[in-house]
Amino acid sequence: MAKKVLGRGLSNLLPGESTIQIQTNPDYQELDISIVVPSPDQPRKQFNPDDIRELAQTLHSVGLIEPIVVRKSGANFEIISGERRFRACKLAGFKKIPAVIKQVDDIRALEMGLIENIQREDLNPMEEARAYEIWMEKTGDKPSDLAEKVGKDRTTITNLTRLLKLPEDIQKLIENKMMTAGQARPLLAIADRRTSTKLADRICRENWSARRVEDEVAKLQGEPGARSPVAKAAARDPNLKSVEAKLRTKLGAKVSLNHKKNGAGKLTVFYGNLDDLDRILHGMGIKA
Repeated sequence: MAKKVLGRGLSNLLPGESTIQIQTNPDYQELDISIVVPSPDQPRKQFNPDDIRELAQTLHSVGLIEPIVVRKSGANFEIISGERRFRACKLAGFKKIPAVIKQVDDIRALEMGLIENIQREDLNPMEEARAYEIWMEKTGDKPSDLAEKVGKDRTTITNLTRLLKLPEDIQKLIENKMMTAGQARPLLAIADRRTSTKLADRICRENWSARRVEDEVAKLQGEPGARSPVAKAAARDPNLKSVEAKLRTKLGAKVSLNHKKNGAGKLTVFYGNLDDLDRILHGMGIKA
């Protein structure tokens, strides 16, 4: 296949001459950078300014090796993938940017952008969770459908989207890498948002393990005035409390364990909706 040398005649694209080569592509164009715009559905929302500056410096010497991918949107071209490269090109002063133009609808564009970010591991847990939620809202897909498309376990997707139920302050802690998803997930069992936010601040300050968070949440639920009376019994018995915490971690759900003196008892597993129930059953190896 014939090849095209990007470095020829691209003085308006970058300072100096590049010898980078790519295969000719009928969808490939050098677009005016002023008519290229980010996608509102871009899963990745945070871009490290230092990384952008470093990439911009590299572009001055070697140019843009991998074109961005865009689609026509009115008078502009909307980015499907490559927003980080686009930002670096703007910072480097490029007048034009190499791009591959795809004719795809909203759903396909969202799918392509999400999968690229997942493959590159560019998304933090909250960005990934929001991307999954947007996808399912727009397509009507269930977690199992989405899991098959992106190559992830259904439980992983459901656990991520459950993080969106956390108070916004806690979500920001996860986004800023001050708290992991594993540390934050047990906080879903706390109904009072003020209590969970206050505990999250302490978790960050003292760098608690996920296991310690689980224990603290179990303790809070066993205190007088807590909503779950069965949790009080578990809190009084360290062994039952430990079992309850392990079940909660295994199932990713609020669990109550009530053990009576005669040896009998009751195990209660709470779920928020039918999809949540399906996820819990799947985690137990039960096919609904």
